Amino acid sequence: MRRAYRLDVRLAIVVTVISALTLIGAGMILSMEFTRGQFAIEERGLSTQVEEWAGLLRRDPGGTVVLDRPAEPSSAIDPPYTGLLSGTRPVYGYTVTDATGTVLDRSDANAPAGRPGPADPEPVLSTGPTLDGTGPVLIAELFVPEFGAWLRLARSRSDVTALTNTFFAQSLEELGWAALAMLVVMVITAVGIVRFSLLGLRRVAAQAERITFDNLGHQRLSGSSAPAEVQPLIAAVNHALDGIRAGAVAQRDFSIHAAHELRTPLADLKLRLEGLASGPDRDAAMQDIDAMARLIEQLLQIARLDGSTDFSLQSLNLGETVAEVLQEAAPRLVSAGWLIEADGLDLPVHIIGDSTLIALIIRNLLDNVRKHTPVGSTVTVTISNDGTLLFADTGPGLPPGFACSGFARFVRGNDDARSGSGLGLSICETAMQRMGGTFSLEPTGSGAAFRMAFRLDQRPQSDEHMGTHRS
Repeated sequence: MRRAYRLDVRLAIVVTVISALTLIGAGMILSMEFTRGQFAIEERGLSTQVEEWAGLLRRDPGGTVVLDRPAEPSSAIDPPYTGLLSGTRPVYGYTVTDATGTVLDRSDANAPAGRPGPADPEPVLSTGPTLDGTGPVLIAELFVPEFGAWLRLARSRSDVTALTNTFFAQSLEELGWAALAMLVVMVITAVGIVRFSLLGLRRVAAQAERITFDNLGHQRLSGSSAPAEVQPLIAAVNHALDGIRAGAVAQRDFSIHAAHELRTPLADLKLRLEGLASGPDRDAAMQDIDAMARLIEQLLQIARLDGSTDFSLQSLNLGETVAEVLQEAAPRLVSAGWLIEADGLDLPVHIIGDSTLIALIIRNLLDNVRKHTPVGSTVTVTISNDGTLLFADTGPGLPPGFACSGFARFVRGNDDARSGSGLGLSICETAMQRMGGTFSLEPTGSGAAFRMAFRLDQRPQSDEHMGTHRS
C-alpha cells in the first residue's frame, strides 16, 4: 500500500525550493544590473576622460604628436591600482596613432592595439586587445583634427568583474544570514498558513469519526469550514450516507415485516401439532417450531435494535429495574430446577438506560442458561456501585474459541440448530451499545460470566425523582 504523503511537508519543500530559486534569480538579476550599471559608469567616465586628455596632445620638437602626460595624484590611489599611467597596475593606458595605425606615442601598460576608426569628433567606445596582449580592454577613441591623430584611451575590462565579485562577496557576508533568516520565516509562514487552511478539513475528519450506525439518521458531514476543493467530496460522502441509511431502513423494515408475517403461520402450525398424538416426530416438530419462533423473535429484536428509534434513555435505578425483570422472568426458570441468586439490588445505583433494553438483555441471558446449562445450575446476578451488572452461571461454560467471535451474529456455541440461533449475546451487546454501555465476557474459573457496564447518572437524585422510579 502506498504511504500517504503529508500536504504541509510537501508544500514546505515546494516553498523552500521556490524561495531558494527566487533568491538565486534575484541575485543573478542584481549581478547583471550591477555589472551593466558599472559598465555604463565606466563608459561615461572613459568618454569624459578621453575628451579631457585630448587637450594634452602636443607636438614634440621632431613634429611627432605625443601626449603630455598628466601629473600623477599626490595621494595614493585605491588598491589594486598603482597610478594613472605609472606602476605595475595603472588605471589607464593610451596610444596616439595616425591614419595608418602607426603608433606615435603610447603608455607602458594597457596600451590599446588596433587601427583607428573614422575621424569622428565624438568619443567612440569599443573593446579590443592591448599591444602587449595582456587582455581585453574598454577603449574610448577620439579624433583630434588639429593634430590629425587619434587618441585611444583604455581601461581594463576585468576591473568591472572584480568589482562585481567583491560587491557580492561583501553583500553575502553582511546580508547572507538575513537572507537565510528570511527564507526560514517564509517557510514557517507558508507551513503555518497551510496548516491553518487545513483546520476545516480536520474538523470534517473529526465529524466523520463520530458517525456511527446509531446516529446515521441525523449525523452528516458539514463542509462549511472546509476548503472549496473538497466540497464535492463532502457532498458525495453525505449522499453515500443517505443511501446507506435508506438501505438500512429498508432492511430493518423487511425484517420486522417478515417476522410479523411468520408469527401467525407458526402459531397455527403449533396449534395443529398440539392436537396430534404425542410421538417422536411430533415432539421433534414441536422443538423445531419453538426454535423457529425464538429465531423470529430474536430477528425482530435485532431489527428494532438496529433501528434504535423505539427506545428513550432516562435515569433508572438499576437494582429496581433488574428486580422487576427477575420477578417476571425468573419463576419459570426456578420452577424448572435452576437456582437464581441476586446481590446488590438494594444499592442506590442510578444509571442512564432503558428498562425495555435491560429486560431484553436479562431475558436473553436467562434463555441461554435454560438452553446451555444443566438443571440445578446456579445463576448469580450482582450489581456494583460503579454501575456494573455481573451475570454468572455455574454451567459448563463457553466452548473454546467462542470468546474470539466477538459476539458476532449467528455464531453458536455448538452445532445443534435447535439449541439456539447465535443471536442472543449479539442482542445483549447491541442493546448495551444503544444505552452507551459495554457488554463483555468476564473471565471465570467455571461456568460463564458476562459483565454489563452502564453509564452512571451523575446528577443528584432527589427523593421525588427516586420515588418516580419506585412506583
